[in-house]
Amino acid sequence: MKSLLVLAAGKGERLRPITETRPKPLIPVVNETLLSRHLRLAAKYYHPDEIVIVSSYMKEKLEQYLSEIGVEAEVVDQGGELGTGHAIRVGLERVEGDEILVVYSDTYVGEGVYKAVSGAEAPSILAYSTDKPWEYGVIVVRDEGFAGIVEKPEPGKEPSNLIFAGMIKISSEHAKYFQELPLSPRGEYEATDALTAMAMDYTVGIVRVPDGEVWMDIGRPWDLLDASRHRLEELLKTGRSIEGEVSPHAHLEGPVIVEEGARIKPYTLVVGPAYIGAGAEVGPHAYIRPWTVMLRDSKAGHSTEVKASILFEGAKAPHLSYVGDSIVGEHVNLGAGTVTANLRFDKGTVKMTVKGKRVDTGRRKLGAVIGGYAQTGINVSIYPGVKIGSHALIYPGCTVKRDVERGGVLKC
Repeated sequence: MKSLLVLAAGKGERLRPITETRPKPLIPVVNETLLSRHLRLAAKYYHPDEIVIVSSYMKEKLEQYLSEIGVEAEVVDQGGELGTGHAIRVGLERVEGDEILVVYSDTYVGEGVYKAVSGAEAPSILAYSTDKPWEYGVIVVRDEGFAGIVEKPEPGKEPSNLIFAGMIKISSEHAKYFQELPLSPRGEYEATDALTAMAMDYTVGIVRVPDGEVWMDIGRPWDLLDASRHRLEELLKTGRSIEGEVSPHAHLEGPVIVEEGARIKPYTLVVGPAYIGAGAEVGPHAYIRPWTVMLRDSKAGHSTEVKASILFEGAKAPHLSYVGDSIVGEHVNLGAGTVTANLRFDKGTVKMTVKGKRVDTGRRKLGAVIGGYAQTGINVSIYPGVKIGSHALIYPGCTVKRDVERGGVLKC
């Protein structure tokens, strides 16, 4: 019997404000969530007999989502934020399979990754080669085999350029390494400690992400923009798909997906790659530029321009707005004339605050990240890299230079 164990309990602090209103596994990547992508690929290549999902944060939303998409899975409450090793231990108490595939749900992977891992012998782990290994758990390789993991070493002191990539394949006999885990110095049960201990008794295989296959850690807001680009490319391999209503006075250029129930109104230009979800409205006189994703029931109205951005479900930019390289959360309403600046005046790379620290995104163009249900008044300007918390209210005429907290009110 084969079991799929999905880890989905984290709060996604680094992804705020996106995760203020939804658990991280339910973040959409165009037409599927991170979780549904894992479930789809696991069903295609691994063929699990049972699915166990370890949750905690917004567990009810996750259970409701599984019901909506018709997936049968047992959702287990982790019962405290005690680390990934603890989450695996909790999940292992509920699985019945002799073979277990453990998956971190906050990764975005290609089909070839699941194919490779599904065919591997247990025990084995997934590894990815990166030029910034110090940002992750780095694999110690000895005699071309797995010998352990060093968590986030100092740059230049990493033992290899291979990082642990969030998939573990084990059999029931390996469960003891997670069940007997001691607390780490930072007060958590670390899955990497269990793997290191396992390597002392077993040969743990290293399954590398195949060349040309995608692997992304969706840990920061701008990672979602990259994942959406990849998913768009996947969907558009077969060309454009127009199922919604397109005015004869609108023009679609290049690879575009317009889902059933979407409406493209007169004198609107949509330049692909672009995705217009079911129930979305575009125009009249709107301009949708490449790499834009508009999810279900979102709106880009009269004289609004959207470029390389994601509008979540029900997000609205009804008129006279510019949304560039930004993420606009569900049911956000942008007042007329709202502008998201996406380029620093000095042309430098954009910085963003993540968990209280300023982080260089490495991007020359990056706009705002706006949490769900926020609202701006008319003529609001938002600086590059600014985050606006969910349910925040920005008064008319404001220039937003600094992050606004969840539920915050900014008056100018």
